[in-house]
Formats: sequence, structure tokens, C-alpha cells
Amino acid sequence: MSSTILPLNLCQKAFLLAWESNGVGDTPGDAKRLAKALQTKLTTFLALSDVQKAMEGQWSLVWGPAVFVDKESPTSYADNVMYVAASPNQSVYVVAIAGTNASSDYDKSKEDNSVNTTQLWTAAFPNLPSYGVPSGINPWPVLSTGTALGVNNLLGMTDTLTTQQTLVEFLRSVSATGSKTLIFSGHSLGGALAPTLALALFNPSGGPFSTGDWDHVYVLPAAGPTPGNQGLSQFFERVFPPVSLNLPQPQYAWNQNIWNSLDAVPHAWVVDSLKEIPTLYPANWDGGQVPADITNLVNLAVLASEAGGALPGPYTQLPNIKVPGTFHGSNPITTEAQFWAEVGYQHLDAYQILFGVQSLVSEGSRSALQKMFKRWLGSFSRMTTQSVSRTAAAR
Repeated sequence: MSSTILPLNLCQKAFLLAWESNGVGDTPGDAKRLAKALQTKLTTFLALSDVQKAMEGQWSLVWGPAVFVDKESPTSYADNVMYVAASPNQSVYVVAIAGTNASSDYDKSKEDNSVNTTQLWTAAFPNLPSYGVPSGINPWPVLSTGTALGVNNLLGMTDTLTTQQTLVEFLRSVSATGSKTLIFSGHSLGGALAPTLALALFNPSGGPFSTGDWDHVYVLPAAGPTPGNQGLSQFFERVFPPVSLNLPQPQYAWNQNIWNSLDAVPHAWVVDSLKEIPTLYPANWDGGQVPADITNLVNLAVLASEAGGALPGPYTQLPNIKVPGTFHGSNPITTEAQFWAEVGYQHLDAYQILFGVQSLVSEGSRSALQKMFKRWLGSFSRMTTQSVSRTAAAR
């Protein structure tokens, strides 16, 4: 880490905490073992002197980390991860949510790619008390089946390490003071789960919490794929209107998906945006044609999006800030390996730079994400076959 450490703004702090939630993505084990391993990593990370300078004191783990594993075994991987960290004076709480674990087949097939079917908002979270939708939202909000699955996994987690509470129980124990700030933060898959979880919990039509119980409730999604339709986007914006930090850098803002224009992941699942992926980067392909593996994967994604958006309306981005990206790799790209390496850089490294935390992220989280990305690349043939089957079944 650098010897010159400047204090981070609150957006940067929330992003850094979310990034560190990915620290055990490349580690096999059951949920309890993985939670304990991440607790150790996070405790060590938050105690580092440079991190404390940047975070303006030592933040503490106050809930979790909790890990969801669909099918536990000694060789299973974390499917969803979440924890809550609090500022030194306990005035800010950050709910940090991990992104896709590319070591997890469940994440890739069930949460990331289950977009060809959707769930009505009013039926998506069966374990929450009866709830509805505020009047005037049109069309009726729906979210992808994968996003609903991920949020339900988060809602079902219990912190077995410290509080023995679910997230809802913990937030109930620290809310209602009116003087604290609560932030939901996530990158990648976490960038879709964080806003959806926040909306489920603070739904004014029957959610378990009210934003009035806190001084501020913010959401910081980064690099998130689109979780639902236009109704969901309207609903989210009504409950969490955009807020800027009024800084020169537009990425420092709340309640908007912050995304790098050269990142392929936030191009999902809006159809027109998906179609841009094959030509995101300068390339000189053999024969002048984008390789069939790339176009086929994008075409399958388009079919899945169209199937999921048939009723009631297509996938529509949440309120968002698109930040111009900077090309990094071989120029021009001439091989598929170079193309996917650029995809990885723009989805991972570019956000560390965008949020100004590249000197602070732990080597453990950086290494885990790089290893997971390599596994993700190696799974493309299987992902394509699965996508064909799911899309065909939905049509």
C-alpha cells in the first residue's frame, strides 16, 4: 500500500467494503468454514494502518460475514456472501454484498443467467410480511428469477459467528434512532442484489423498515446487471431518488448503478446494450468478423432477455451513471483471449481505479477475483449449452 494515504469519501468506503466481501470466492468449504475464514480476512484488513487512515478509523464487523452455499460439501464454494461493517463511532453501517463467484456453478447458472423468467414483485419474497407496490408504478414491477433467488438467499442468512441474527433482526436492533446512515453496497452480481434487497426491506408498501427510521439510507451499486423491468426501475427511483456528492467525479453518487462504459456486465440485460458487447473494444478480427463464440453467446443472452421481458415489459436499467471507460489491453484486439482479458480488466481492475481504491484492496480479494475470473472463462462452453437449454424451455 502507498505511504501517502488520503481519507476516502463515503462512496469510496462503501465500495471498498463491498469489494472485500469477495475474499473467499476461490476457497472451498462449507458455509461455516467460509464465514469464519472471511471474518479473519476482514478483521485483519480493517486493522491495517493504511486502511484505517483511508477509512478514518477502524471499522468493525457488527454482523456476519454470513455465507450461503446451495449444496454444502468440503469442496463447495460460497454462492452468496454478505456482512455489515460499522464506522468507528457506529454512525454509519454498510451492508456489503459479494458479486458473482465464478467458482460457483450455482451463481453462474441460477443467479446470473436466470433471466429468461421473471417474478412479480409482490410474490418474489415469500418470507417477508405481506407487501405491495406504491400506486402509480407502471408497468407492474418484475425482477429476474435469478435476482429474486439471490435476494431470498440473503434474507435467509443468519450470522452464526456473532449476533445469531438475520439481517432483518440485526437492522431492527440498530435502527429507529434517526441519527445513523445505512448503505447497501455491491459490485457485479452484488450490484443487482444490493438495490433489490434495499427496496425489499424499505418498500413503503409493507416493507419491514422505513427510511424515516434512519438519518439516511443509501444504495451504492457498481457494475450491476439489470435486475428487472421499467416498473422496478421506477419503483426503486421513487424510494431511493438519486443523490450526488457534488464532487467533480460523477461516480461519487448514491442510488444509481455506477458503471464503466467498457464493462460488458452492466450491458446485461437490456437488449440494445447486449448487442453492443461484440464491438465494445477496438479489434481487427481474422476475416473481419467477430468470432462466432462471442456473437453466439451474446445472441443467446438477447434471446434470454427477450423471453424474460415478454411480460410485463423488457429489462430496463435502474437509474445509473455511465462513466467513460479507458481501453487497457492489446490495441487492436486480434484474439478471443485478448477480448476476454479486456472484459475481465474492465469489470474488475477498472473499478478499483474508478473508485480510487486500487492501493487499498487486499491482495486476498484481488487474487480471489482474478482466479474466479479465470474459472469463469473456462466455463464458457458449459454456460452456452445451459443457456441454449434454458432459453429454449422458456420460449
